[in-house]
Amino acid sequence: MRGPISSIVGGTRHELLSMPWDEYLAFPALNGSVIVKGRKSPYHLKHEWDHGGGDSEAMQLGRLLHCLLFEPAEVEARYRAWSGTRRGNDYELFCATAAADGAEVVRAEGQYSLATALEAAKSFLGDSRVQSLISSGQAEQTVLVVENGLQCRGRLDWVSASEHVLTDLKTAAEIEPELFGRSFYRYGYDIKLGLYRRWLDAVTGDHWPVEVVVLESKPPYDIAVIPVPDAVLDAGVDKALEIIGRVRQAIETDTWPGVAGGDLMPLHVPFWAMVEETEVFEG
Repeated sequence: MRGPISSIVGGTRHELLSMPWDEYLAFPALNGSVIVKGRKSPYHLKHEWDHGGGDSEAMQLGRLLHCLLFEPAEVEARYRAWSGTRRGNDYELFCATAAADGAEVVRAEGQYSLATALEAAKSFLGDSRVQSLISSGQAEQTVLVVENGLQCRGRLDWVSASEHVLTDLKTAAEIEPELFGRSFYRYGYDIKLGLYRRWLDAVTGDHWPVEVVVLESKPPYDIAVIPVPDAVLDAGVDKALEIIGRVRQAIETDTWPGVAGGDLMPLHVPFWAMVEETEVFEG
């Protein structure tokens, strides 16, 4: 548990380091996923902090792929693959044993499974551009900074020493430019990656371009490397800093307004729902 959100006030950590995953999750600090919830309201951000955003098999597959591709030596310790029906005493015992070892249980076969991750990994390992990016560098680096007096943290997929690029892996159902572009903004990747680049620049004193490796989550597991323009990242940072400012105010006043902010909220009427005055409907 991260404790109360007020614990992030007065943070002082400003560094880039390797931090175990469990320690990272427990460290009290705002991270990109929580900050993105603030696009809707401080109330929604606070709920994310207190309760988390839940989990799904697709999210678990993403975590498994990150581990498999960037930290392959950790896969055995972090995951246990189960074949067959996921119910019954044998399955419950298997899950309990895995939990005691600090490991996640994943499907051995099927859409969101170890077998899928291993198949998708072939595209990642076979792409020359991707391999150039990760030929040297560091995986899963934690960056700690302070924004507006609040401790913040980020988990960087890969800091490429070979090409001096901050590399982020995303899985997506569709990787065509227009479709992935919609997902990029829907999930707030502009905010997350903008912050990661800002924070990495701050702790290293250098400028880091950002490239996203997008891997299809279903066959044929196509892959693409997408440079993210500085203008996109800068705009994402502007959004993030505004949200962080609202978080600081909410903590200080212990007031967490929702979408309406305590006021009456007007009805938004879509343009297509309004009938032109000159239109005549005949029965």
